[in-house]
Amino acid sequence: RDSLPVSGRILVVEDQRANAEMMAGILQARGYQVLIAPGGEAALEEIRASSPDLVVSDILMPGMDGYELCRRLRAQAPTELLPVILVTSLEANDERVKGLEAGADDFLSKPVNWEELFARVRSLLRIKRLQDEIRNLNAKLEERVRAQVAELEQLGRLKRFFSRQVAEAIVAGGEEILRPHRRE
Repeated sequence: RDSLPVSGRILVVEDQRANAEMMAGILQARGYQVLIAPGGEAALEEIRASSPDLVVSDILMPGMDGYELCRRLRAQAPTELLPVILVTSLEANDERVKGLEAGADDFLSKPVNWEELFARVRSLLRIKRLQDEIRNLNAKLEERVRAQVAELEQLGRLKRFFSRQVAEAIVAGGEEILRPHRRE
């Protein structure tokens, strides 16, 4: 099961078109949907427009570099947990620390070891899917809590006018239970 890709939409951010197309092609061959952005600003626009599941970004780019892209993603609630892999041809150890401090989830050195990239992509997409499930479950839980609080507030208001048993019957059955007893 781990050898199968976790489906997902990946944004490749790379200013060198040939490198971007090569990485996109290799990821597409593994079954991923791939988008390409030629730099940091374009990446932010693409992220807003298409909500990718993972970003693979070069570090050295004109304008906004990969570190700044990562910092901006971490500073916004909708993208603070978006997985980011930074890729560079610079000295790996120095860049790795900078990348992690900027909020990157993982780091790869050029030339890219494709099997290592695939393993990291699978791992981060699995984590992203689990985070999304938790976020959805939390939203459902919050909605249920709101509904139950509203029910309790309604029960509290009804208890001022009716006995506890009648108030609970009204909440359980809705106001329809009172319809036969209302005066015209």
